[in-house]
Amino acid sequence: MPSRELPEAPQADAVVPVLVGTVGWLIALVAGLLLDLDPPWVGVCAAGLTLGVVGSGYVLRRRAVYERAGKSAAGQS
Repeated sequence: MPSRELPEAPQADAVVPVLVGTVGWLIALVAGLLLDLDPPWVGVCAAGLTLGVVGSGYVLRRRAVYERAGKSAAGQS
């Protein structure tokens, strides 16, 4: 299989913001369950946490691909 050239690395790494947001949704979900909030609000927190976990996997995999290619996420070769 021929090797494809990766595009230039992004100027910013999204791992930290995505992980912080995911932890925020986890805290909101736990607080919603402890405070016995209405089910729709707990569902919103659960959906946010689920999307955060999926997004975390995506940005971590993306970072690993750029690191294997020898390009940093800060755009420096």
